[in-house]
Amino acid sequence: MERRNFLNMMSLTLVVIGGVNWGFVSLFGFDPLALLLGGYNTLLAKLVYGAVGLGALWVFYAYMLTPGNNARKMD
Repeated sequence: MERRNFLNMMSLTLVVIGGVNWGFVSLFGFDPLALLLGGYNTLLAKLVYGAVGLGALWVFYAYMLTPGNNARKMD
């Protein structure tokens, strides 16, 4: 159970990082992750962007497709 909580938190962190990054791209035309990772085509950038995408899929699965653990219970 502890492993799943760690995976949930790491995935959520990656999704927030990705969301903030896309916010910068949208508002300022500036991609901070690409700057930090050496551009879009570096291996590190591809790994990080891939991790953000996988994190988004896990968050969708964990919070949307497994009701009961995270959903508010109706009385």
